[in-house]
Amino acid sequence: MDETFPMEKLVEFTNDPYYLGRIVVHQVKGNFHVEVDVVSRESHKIYKHVGTLYGFDDARDALEMGYRELRIKVGVA
Repeated sequence: MDETFPMEKLVEFTNDPYYLGRIVVHQVKGNFHVEVDVVSRESHKIYKHVGTLYGFDDARDALEMGYRELRIKVGVA
């Protein structure tokens, strides 16, 4: 994965037109961390911090776990 970090992905909710899920992957000294938030669709301001996960060896794994965290705690379809 040849991305620059931090890498941000936005996830649309099927049942809410006002909010988005945001997954941000950070690289820190060879490891990857992921932050998961619910943000306003218009301003992208944080509405709810879902969680932060640490210590992944691969950015793809961090991104996948961020999506799982969003789906489990918020209920993204």
